[in-house]
Amino acid sequence: MSGKVAYQGIRGSFSSMAARSMLGEGWSPVTTTRFRQIFELVSAGEADIGVVPLENALAGSVHENYDLLAEFELSIVAEHYCPVQLHLMSGGSAVSEVRQVVSHPKALEQCSNFLESRPGLEQVNFSDTAGAALHVKESEIPGLAAIASEEAASAYGLTIIARSIQNHAVNSTRFVAVSRGPAPAPDVCSKCSLLLTLPHVPGSLARLLSAIAASGGDVTKIESRPILGKPFEYRFYLDVKPQDAGDGAIRRAVQAAQGVSVSCRVLGAYTAAASAF
Repeated sequence: MSGKVAYQGIRGSFSSMAARSMLGEGWSPVTTTRFRQIFELVSAGEADIGVVPLENALAGSVHENYDLLAEFELSIVAEHYCPVQLHLMSGGSAVSEVRQVVSHPKALEQCSNFLESRPGLEQVNFSDTAGAALHVKESEIPGLAAIASEEAASAYGLTIIARSIQNHAVNSTRFVAVSRGPAPAPDVCSKCSLLLTLPHVPGSLARLLSAIAASGGDVTKIESRPILGKPFEYRFYLDVKPQDAGDGAIRRAVQAAQGVSVSCRVLGAYTAAASAF
């Protein structure tokens, strides 16, 4: 299978690595600098698949992409857990000589302990980690370093001067692939993602979770996002897996969710990926 895949960043970014792991080598990359562009490209048919991060084990959820899933009529068709090791790299400066570090905001957040232990070190946001590495290579500014992957250091000729500087050694990002068209039937997949709005009354969330549990479903992720124009009201994103494989629990969980919600959209039904841990 082949086609065009859109993702944020360039070669060596974790999105590019996730896309390659999910889809293989036969896909033509369409690189972007913003997550919204990915959804726009897929919606317009200018890319067949989009690959976006949803959550990181250290920094938590990428809220923008949850909101974009709600805004665009795309379906989640696959997921992947990408191991993340973040390294400090430069074009020749030693660690003690680094005065400015560039990287994606989430990467800087994941390395906050290392960065905050060095007072006076300026942190600068960049659109992606690999782009930050290329910027360091091209600028040749003394004292400038990037935080990125080992693949990015190799691709752009930088030297890793501090390895694995993320806050915890165990780190991973969950990526999903999105495409046009309706989601597959939930009874043929091992994981399902739902987008719901609930009655704005006490206990509605508890009733939802109880109904899914009673149907044989196991909620593995829940994310609440504000509904624009309705202050302090929220829509909910849920990932559901079966408590026991092969007994139709996903289909029953969707039906249970539909029964207690104001609206329930199946964002995707797909094969659950193995955790990176």
